[in-house]
Amino acid sequence: MQQLSRVQFIMVSIWVFLGTGFLTLPFTIGQFTVRDAWIVPLLFVPQGLIVAGVITLFRRTFPGQSLVQGCHTAFGPFRGKIPSLWFLIMTLVVECFVLREVGLFLTATILPSTPEYVVDMVFMIPVGYAVYQGVEVIGRMGETITPIGMGITLLMSLLSMQYADLSHYHPVLADGWTPVLRGSVVVWMYAWLLMFVLQLGGAVQRVGKDLLMVVLIITLGGFIAEPTITMILGPSAAYTLYPILEVVRTIRIADFLERLDTFYVIGIIAGIFLQCSLIHYAFATGVGQWIGLRNYRPVVWSGAALVWAGSIFFIRDEAMFLDYVRYVGWGYLTLTGIGIPSLAVVVHRWHRRRKA
Repeated sequence: MQQLSRVQFIMVSIWVFLGTGFLTLPFTIGQFTVRDAWIVPLLFVPQGLIVAGVITLFRRTFPGQSLVQGCHTAFGPFRGKIPSLWFLIMTLVVECFVLREVGLFLTATILPSTPEYVVDMVFMIPVGYAVYQGVEVIGRMGETITPIGMGITLLMSLLSMQYADLSHYHPVLADGWTPVLRGSVVVWMYAWLLMFVLQLGGAVQRVGKDLLMVVLIITLGGFIAEPTITMILGPSAAYTLYPILEVVRTIRIADFLERLDTFYVIGIIAGIFLQCSLIHYAFATGVGQWIGLRNYRPVVWSGAALVWAGSIFFIRDEAMFLDYVRYVGWGYLTLTGIGIPSLAVVVHRWHRRRKA
């Protein structure tokens, strides 16, 4: 069985959150608060600790097992198919939304004349190939891409500081905590994307301390991005679909170096590739375990075709995508992330006590 090193696990897990998070979170948080958006990443720390706690508890209760396998162990081979099926449905829905966001972003930035369904189809080909090769390939990609992506993000933030205006911060909390808390609900939804690492099963050995590292790195990334957006764009951030992209577009060095947004687009696509690959791996392995296959590979390409079709037919347009992120998705992902693993843990431990 292929294994992920601790470094690979951390780097891949970061992009499960930040892949589409870099695109949608700044805008959706800006719909609730702009001036105090810098506080929202700090609230991710307790949220991330809750998610990490649930994942760690499940892993300790079902060592070496994936979420689907753990459900079948806790509830039995027949009844366990019900909660695991719900997890697979939510995995499919999330991957469809991630893939659709890729199409929306690329057609809005660099491929305006290309149909979205063509962009989505082309994007799923390398995703399917990476998943077919195994989780170790995804881990190696994360090990390569993450340092470059983080370095570019930090460099872009520093270069944009020449346009910073600290007055956009004031007055702090003039509208109270309600807008900040409403913005943090969206971050709470994205935090539960980390539950897909449960499907890695025996591919990772220890996750507790590594997930704490993931939470801290994501918090640091948000604490760099949100203040930068606020200082550069100010109130206009609430009306910009891709605020970080607009920040990067403001950078001009002398009279010859500009259009650095090209590097940002490349970095975002690489990050979403890792995010989509891990989610698709979770979906393919989960379906394989659910129907009793010895190997998940027969599911990879048929699952990719299903995700591609779902991204086109489930999500009509950008407005529907953003409405799901702001108002609906957090409920479904919270129910799935807390409910299924926690219920499996409780039932399994109850059965063990009865037998003892």
